[in-house]
Amino acid sequence: MKKIFSIAWWEYITKVRTKVFLISLVLMPIFILGFSILPTILIEKVEAGQKVIGVADLSGWVFDAFNEKVSKEFKLPDGRQSYVIVKITTPTSSNDINEIKKHANQLVVNGKIEGYLIIPKNFGEDTLSFQYIAQNVGNLKDLERFRSVLQEILVGANLEKHGVGRDKVSQIIKTVKYTTIKISKRGEEEKADFLGIFFSSYIFIFALMILVLTGGQMLIRSVVEEKSNRVVELLLSSCTANQLMAGKIIGLGMVGLTQMFVWALMGFYFISGYALTSINLEVLLISLVYFMLGYLFYSAVFVAVGAPVNSEYEAQQIAGYVSILMVLPIAFAFLIMQNPDLPLIKILSFIPIFTPSFMVARIPIKMPSLWEILGTTFILALSVLGMIWVAGRIFRIAILSYGKFPSFKELISWIQTK
Repeated sequence: MKKIFSIAWWEYITKVRTKVFLISLVLMPIFILGFSILPTILIEKVEAGQKVIGVADLSGWVFDAFNEKVSKEFKLPDGRQSYVIVKITTPTSSNDINEIKKHANQLVVNGKIEGYLIIPKNFGEDTLSFQYIAQNVGNLKDLERFRSVLQEILVGANLEKHGVGRDKVSQIIKTVKYTTIKISKRGEEEKADFLGIFFSSYIFIFALMILVLTGGQMLIRSVVEEKSNRVVELLLSSCTANQLMAGKIIGLGMVGLTQMFVWALMGFYFISGYALTSINLEVLLISLVYFMLGYLFYSAVFVAVGAPVNSEYEAQQIAGYVSILMVLPIAFAFLIMQNPDLPLIKILSFIPIFTPSFMVARIPIKMPSLWEILGTTFILALSVLGMIWVAGRIFRIAILSYGKFPSFKELISWIQTK
């Protein structure tokens, strides 16, 4: 153990003293902040401005009701209307759809209006659809608002046709709003919002991904550097291959944990009030278990596939392939948030490669059942032991091997060699 800790301390102290490490302490939080929070801030900033929306009402009865409802229901934080509704008419007051589109399209191109709706002549009778034409048709929030307003207008018109008075229609048709409250496994109510779920869930995925990628890449580069200058031969004269491997994993893990600790202090400093009220201690402790087991598992994977490399080019390739395994859970992020109990998500949670990321994403959203937590933890712990054993068998031979990268068959023979 003394030799292992000596190697670990050397790996740790030589990395934290570099300028690259000190710069990453500042740049990486900025990168994470920009990747996770900046898009939300920009969306809110965009929504803080008024939009001028045109309406070409061929039906002749929708525009006034649409303008009234949109003006009343949707407000900006400063109290102004979110949308300014203008009626689209051609200079010749023609009802020809082609002339209306030509005129309205020019208004859009000139920036006079954001976009415009075309309400067909037989709206509510032969058709229930409308057209929205703009340079940007990707704002689904705007489209859903317009659709819901037109739905309310149509329902109101049908109620009046069936004898319901106009004064009662406004009382019958009202917009329903909602708030969310999360219930824990103990039946207690908890405050729940998107930002809270994001920080308590996906921040662990990003942290684990960054810790493993930076630590794994440093580990592979360290092996390549020591193999290329033959320092590893001197090291192995004083310690075993397993001691060297364990020391590197612990030392580089300490480097990653130092980064995590500094970033956590910075995060608590800037969002201390929010963090202290939103973090659940039970969720944090369980997530940390998966976090540590996940780091050990991925580190062993990096050792197993990285020890045989002999050049910086091969190291970058190997690190890139392993990195894909870390990025894949991000693709499932919103699927997990919407339905954490989906059978596919549960199945993938029991596969060791995905277990850490999937479980730390699921736990803050909806705590999995006890058998899932115990089962995935047990399988992941066994996988860590198995992967460390495999990595050790490969490392003891690969650390002194030079030349081309071994084939899969050769790697299997290394594992089987006593």
